[in-house]
Amino acid sequence: MIAFRRSASDLSRLAAAAERVRWLDIADLETPFRSGKTLDAVVHCAALYGRRGESVPDLIQANTLLPARLHRLACDTGVPLLLHTGTVLEPHLNAYALSKHHAEEWLKMAGGSTRVVNLKVQHFYGPNDDPSKFITGLITRCLANEPEIPLTEGRQQRDFIHVDDVVGAMLLLLEDPACPPSVAGRFLDVEVGSGETVEIRTLVEYIHRLAESRSRLAFGALPYRPGEPMLTRADNTVLRSWGWSPMVSLETGLRRTVEAERTKLSSS
Repeated sequence: MIAFRRSASDLSRLAAAAERVRWLDIADLETPFRSGKTLDAVVHCAALYGRRGESVPDLIQANTLLPARLHRLACDTGVPLLLHTGTVLEPHLNAYALSKHHAEEWLKMAGGSTRVVNLKVQHFYGPNDDPSKFITGLITRCLANEPEIPLTEGRQQRDFIHVDDVVGAMLLLLEDPACPPSVAGRFLDVEVGSGETVEIRTLVEYIHRLAESRSRLAFGALPYRPGEPMLTRADNTVLRSWGWSPMVSLETGLRRTVEAERTKLSSS
């Protein structure tokens, strides 16, 4: 297995897989494609959210141009499958969402021999995630017992899926030659999510209890984002028809994630 990393990437979370992976810097993107051996598949999971002040050109480079380059290299060297991680957000929401949609549109029209499966993944979470992500950031703040945590009213309905179930969907597509079954065209959208929703307020209150937090939850202290979607939910009918189903319930996944963050906090 070959994987690319940015020069500043933190690989500590992937220590258990280090011996099975050959790591290359993203600057060496063409190297495995020019080795003379045809790759079985390419999986594109990279994303730049813009949460740390990255510029719009940075987002376009990571979220649009990189998958376009990977697709071109895959087509040129006979790679049969590209799994691309897309987005469920509307393009007008922010620069990240727009740049991901531009990649999806390009992959739809690009043509070529490589089949593209565009995974429209709902809000995924799990232990050791980046603290800039909503669930991990909230857990961290609750465990730290911050005096007050400002939040929106929290009436949005969201579909949350544990990262293990996202990986399970990817493995199904990579390991079973019958998945995805033959359909017309070279581009296929596949929605990945639990298919169920929970209100953000309910989720936050549950995490607060699991963390045994003394923080005050200040619902309504923040406005909704302009264009904030009030409901996002996956239609996972296609994945289920191939034999996939989510294995980690939201309650179990959140307990695991809270305990992992609690352990990390106590050992630091």
